[in-house]
Amino acid sequence: MSNLQALLFALACTLWGNFFNSPNLLIFAGVTPLTSGLITGVILGDPLTGLVAGGFIQVAYLGWVTAGGALPSNMFLAGYFGTALTILAGADPSTAPALAIPIGLIGILVHQAQMTLNAFFVHQGDRYAEKGNFKGITIIQTIAPLILNAVLYGLPAFLLIRFGSSIVETTFQQIPQWLINGLSFTGTMMPALGIAMLLYYMGKKYILPFFFLGFFMVLYLNLGLNAMAVFGILIALVYFLQKTQEGVA
Repeated sequence: MSNLQALLFALACTLWGNFFNSPNLLIFAGVTPLTSGLITGVILGDPLTGLVAGGFIQVAYLGWVTAGGALPSNMFLAGYFGTALTILAGADPSTAPALAIPIGLIGILVHQAQMTLNAFFVHQGDRYAEKGNFKGITIIQTIAPLILNAVLYGLPAFLLIRFGSSIVETTFQQIPQWLINGLSFTGTMMPALGIAMLLYYMGKKYILPFFFLGFFMVLYLNLGLNAMAVFGILIALVYFLQKTQEGVA
């Protein structure tokens, strides 16, 4: 891979790593594996593989919840690096979750380091505020976190793309076929685990009828994703309006 591709990938990881915990859903969407997979694929010249690999990783993280601030896995790092490894190794996209999940677990340590060091910037910003140093506040709250992200996310991302492509490809070629089959099987199991986790959180009596309604509509009516999306939005809108009227009444 070229220096430009490595630089763009490092830049993407640096910028989106800053929005990992953003409450804005539109901004946070760029962190999810489906979007990050597409971004990675575009940068590495294979957007289709990136999108498919990101989709496999996304399904594995359907039940991803940060309960009480506890991070179960670094979904951001898993999406970008997992997709990049899949493309660099020339692997089947179905193996992407098997490659991404361990990265996401290791990424918990990176995220903890990011949050710990960012706490220093907050306290330093308080000191600048006491002195009325607005320039210092701007630097410590905007530029300093980006520099930290560049070290924690951007630098490893650059090294992976620039120097790791041949290593990853060679290593993947040395892996025996039985292990590749195992990774592929594990990758196909991860989406099922993600769906199971999602159903665990959705396992409410008033939600389950909608789930089974959608399941049997697809099964017996042969509806596509676009049609199901339209029906899902309409059902959700009707349910929301009904509950809103009941609340007003």
